[in-house]
Amino acid sequence: MCAVESNPLSSWRSGLRGFSCKLRYPMPMQIAFLDSWLQSTAEGSGTAAAIGGLGRALRAQGHHVARVAPPLARPANLVTRRLLFNLALPALLRRLSYDLVVGVDIDGFLVSGRIAMPYVCSVKGVIAEELQHERGLVRRQLWVLSRLERHNARHAPRVLTTSAYCRRQIAHHYGVPTPHIGIVPEGIDLARWTRPCSSERDPQTILCVARQYPRKRVADLLHAFALLAPRFPVARLLLVGDGPEHPHLRALANRLGLGSRALLLGALPSDDEVAACYRRAGLFCLPSVQEGFGIVFLEAMAAGLPIVATTAAAIPEVVPHAQAGLLVPPGDIPALADALATLLARPPLAARLGAFGREHVLQYDWNRVVEQFLAAIVE
Repeated sequence: MCAVESNPLSSWRSGLRGFSCKLRYPMPMQIAFLDSWLQSTAEGSGTAAAIGGLGRALRAQGHHVARVAPPLARPANLVTRRLLFNLALPALLRRLSYDLVVGVDIDGFLVSGRIAMPYVCSVKGVIAEELQHERGLVRRQLWVLSRLERHNARHAPRVLTTSAYCRRQIAHHYGVPTPHIGIVPEGIDLARWTRPCSSERDPQTILCVARQYPRKRVADLLHAFALLAPRFPVARLLLVGDGPEHPHLRALANRLGLGSRALLLGALPSDDEVAACYRRAGLFCLPSVQEGFGIVFLEAMAAGLPIVATTAAAIPEVVPHAQAGLLVPPGDIPALADALATLLARPPLAARLGAFGREHVLQYDWNRVVEQFLAAIVE
């Protein structure tokens, strides 16, 4: 049995040797994902989609996967629930045995670098970067969580993240050496999201799917739609997702006089209903200014939708500009409106971008991504 370093920051090489000698890939493994975040993709949780998809792909290869999560959605306050879950984790893990434990974001910060089982910290979105775009109570809560995520990443023998952008931000905000951070992109179940040719499709419907935080900048999309709506009298906007900004977005849509042309559906009860929205839409838009990856872009490409987004964060890594979509400067509402208008007015261009995206997204099939995950944990 290899010893676990008490302070991995003081000896990265020693910590990695200890990690590698305990893990015997590709033998079938018992893997635990520690995850106290939202458990349903219908609530707008990209993390839920990512862990669920990776878990299914690992099981398909014969590995045994457990998702260790709070047993109940209580207390109602999510931050409190997450902290209580983590307080209970050390005692829980002492009674269990796994070949690999993966702590997602803050989860596992009390056991990172302290348990004998091989441990990986998986950072889906760098909280220290996300909070830069928030305000009020949400910003204060994210600051606290960023300290816990930093502790988790700094003490883990191995850190995984989803993009080169995230790797840079982890190194910058948390002081983790870049060579210690592996990149494994998010994946997608292509069979669920691929859209067959159907008469349901409305080329004048713009779809946005997001957990509605200020950093998603859905308000920019409403303003842009108000600019282009007079030129496209049958165009409409379909917003899927809930979150802190949802009441403000409803009020903004009313102030802009968008009426029934902007439908704010909130969180839908199932993935199938979300997938149906992709099948009906003509194009996809999310003008976010901070994305660690952006699973919704994979969903849009799998559905054959051209994308309008921004050049911020990891988005250009996922959505090639002028190939799978049109990317505009973050916060530039006139440019956003122009890009949307271009695709509404030029169906052949929209079709070409959508076709490219459908091919481009094949590399993110879970069957391919799971191999990258298994390789990354022993690099």
